[in-house]
Amino acid sequence: MHRYQVFYCEQPDGNAGFEPVIASDAYEACREMERRHPGALLASIDGELTDEVTARKLFTHWLSSI
Repeated sequence: MHRYQVFYCEQPDGNAGFEPVIASDAYEACREMERRHPGALLASIDGELTDEVTARKLFTHWLSSI
């Protein structure tokens, strides 16, 4: 099991945030967030590969590109 940082952005209201999720892989981490935030745009990164600050920067950059 790994700790994933999962970004979510709910449409159309734009509520967004990051939540840590413990899961076996990134797919399962996103499925857990989908249950919490149905219909949200999701992305995840392994929390063991990068720190929280870097993850937030990556997600901010990703969000600005979509």
